[in-house]
Amino acid sequence: MTTTTAPPDGGITIHVKDPAHLIAAVPHLLGFRPANSVVLVGSGGAAGKSVGPVLRLDLPAAEREDEAAAALSALLTRHPIASATIVIVGRPPGHPPDRGDRPASRFVRALAAALRALGRPVEHAFWTPEIRAGAPWSCYDDPDCAGVLPDDAATPVAAALASRGFVTFDSREQMARLLDPDDPVAVARRERLLEHRLEALGDRAEQDSYAESFREVGQALARARTGPPELSDEQVVRLALALSDMRVRDACLAAALPAGSEQSMRAEALWLELVRKTPAPERAEAATLLGYSAYARGEGAFARIAFENALTAMPGHTLADLLARCLDVGLPPERVRNLAHVGDLVRLLASAIPGPRPAGPGEP
Repeated sequence: MTTTTAPPDGGITIHVKDPAHLIAAVPHLLGFRPANSVVLVGSGGAAGKSVGPVLRLDLPAAEREDEAAAALSALLTRHPIASATIVIVGRPPGHPPDRGDRPASRFVRALAAALRALGRPVEHAFWTPEIRAGAPWSCYDDPDCAGVLPDDAATPVAAALASRGFVTFDSREQMARLLDPDDPVAVARRERLLEHRLEALGDRAEQDSYAESFREVGQALARARTGPPELSDEQVVRLALALSDMRVRDACLAAALPAGSEQSMRAEALWLELVRKTPAPERAEAATLLGYSAYARGEGAFARIAFENALTAMPGHTLADLLARCLDVGLPPERVRNLAHVGDLVRLLASAIPGPRPAGPGEP
């Protein structure tokens, strides 16, 4: 599984004179605390210190190291960066805990060589067993380069991202639980209501007025701007039916812009609430909108979780699958903004992703 994250517009500057602070920044740049992972931190800008993107991959088994190094370096070079920093967290599968060398040493060499071949030199390569206050860290190329990590929550990067509304989760699993149903019994109740409503509509279910459905969603978005969305069962059912009209759902992509604005975050709160309250398969539409909003503002980790949620609710969901492909190939957030409808995305992908969706490193 690959996670691609881009910091907010304007970037964040990290001075790598203190490696401990760079390593401690990783959970906040990703949105969650990684474990047994390789993290690539790209840097660029006029001074070469602006961060972005940040890529994470589960540490590969020994037989897949070369493949993972090639795939990860290729993803990073889709972005205009000058160099990269490698951070290894934990140990790869099967690595003995008592070996003298640092875990994943061969993989780090292969990854650095792959990046160098693509014109992206590696500035630093670090290892730490975990990103926690007091955990040891060390360099791969200098035995005297070592220390302990500070409290990552107290770093300037954590403060800067928190001030912009970014949340750091303790693990990817904790982040995913944010999308869990609010109340399974209530979700089952809404599922029955949806079934009854669809039966009553019959053939008219696909003939409902676009204007009426769009008005339903527009009113919900307007209410969300005044505070946290509170949805009754009836409202959930009406919104689920409205978003099932692809014209309505695709028009709602515009609610993600300007990316990271208060307006877009209010809309994102509505999509999240719908994901938690709507049964499958209708939940897929809100999950896709949630993922698109997160993707547009650079939170690739959360976007991927939302797309996975959508594809679980409705396997083969076209828009969720296409947006997931964008993440797979490391398409920057600015490339998927301002998409008015699926057709735009299909044309974009046709030029960017020839052939079937590639399996990511570590995927079957």
